[in-house]
Amino acid sequence: MRKLFLFLLSAVCLLLVFGCDRSVPTSTDTEATVDHSVQLVERPQFIETRPPSLIESFTLKLDPQAIKLDKKPVEPPPDTSSGDPNPNPPHKYAYVVGISDYEGTANDLNFCDDDAQAMKSWLQGEGFTCNVDVDLQATANNIMDGIQWLIDNASPGDEVAFCYSGHGMRSSEGSAIISSDLYYIPHAYLMNYFNAINCTKKLVTMDACVIGGFHDDVESGTFMATASNRKNSYDAPDLEQGAWTYYWIHGVENQSIVYAEEAAPYAEGGMKDWAALYRLRVDPKHTDSYTGDMDM
Repeated sequence: MRKLFLFLLSAVCLLLVFGCDRSVPTSTDTEATVDHSVQLVERPQFIETRPPSLIESFTLKLDPQAIKLDKKPVEPPPDTSSGDPNPNPPHKYAYVVGISDYEGTANDLNFCDDDAQAMKSWLQGEGFTCNVDVDLQATANNIMDGIQWLIDNASPGDEVAFCYSGHGMRSSEGSAIISSDLYYIPHAYLMNYFNAINCTKKLVTMDACVIGGFHDDVESGTFMATASNRKNSYDAPDLEQGAWTYYWIHGVENQSIVYAEEAAPYAEGGMKDWAALYRLRVDPKHTDSYTGDMDM
């Protein structure tokens, strides 16, 4: 009986050792190395205390007539069965927004301005002319002026990028980004202007919560990559960046990734592996409506 008891005790110990293995396999979607010493912190959700009537007045609504006046005809991409239809654009323009400092103090974030500076540095290295609004400069008017700047400057054959890091929120109009002066800029509103840019090589990146609605408005010629779909985005305090933005930058600057079709899965895989270490659930997403491979 004693031998049987010792045998059963040994079996239980083995089950505890091997049955509770918490190791997480590396994602097949990325070669990123997960740093176990760095933790993810959920990006705080936007705190809304205003009454519904005031919120509606701070939600930008589409004016079809204004959009029609602003919209330029976009030339279709060249008829090509393979390859990049626009490998060497004559001009590159990028508008970058990062908001850590919002009006008041309740909705301040930590690393979105750092995300913007990292994106700006990378884009400038790729030959982009960058227009940047950070923190309190990134008002609703300035954000829409930044998109209008892309509309006014880009011509067929050029390349543009729009990069945002800050609060995302579900508004009455669906997924929205939030300006520093607390206006909701819904996906349909912003993307109607972005889609008016007269070129067919466009990149959009967003590090924000519940931002998936923007993917519904992606048109031909655009590649969109976001840190979330229906869930929240996360920060990496030890790295002083948004987790998704960190992996995007790490991929394009340290892993020699040149195509958006590779950069997005790299950022997504790294973020998912990292989150899995702490039993967090993330849902980064990308939509590829660009013909060929987008070399950025």
